[in-house]
Amino acid sequence: MQQMLNIEEIRSQYPNEWVLIGNPLLKNPEIQASIISQLISGIVLFHSKDKRELAYKAREIKSSVENITLIYTGEIPKGRKFWL
Repeated sequence: MQQMLNIEEIRSQYPNEWVLIGNPLLKNPEIQASIISQLISGIVLFHSKDKRELAYKAREIKSSVENITLIYTGEIPKGRKFWL
């Protein structure tokens, strides 16, 4: 079984990467807010600098966990929008 990592560990181990997280634990799951601001911990299933590669991998992996989410651990430039 893979280890649960907290958000600080994920950011330090995978800087400026897209990270696919399984079974994410959120602060307030009932409140709609950005995932990165709500994420407490999760299982890193896959990571990559290429978002498309991660999206393809997510299709293969999603049946192995209950829930998945995708985060970017770097700074998003102002005015830049990422569509998931």
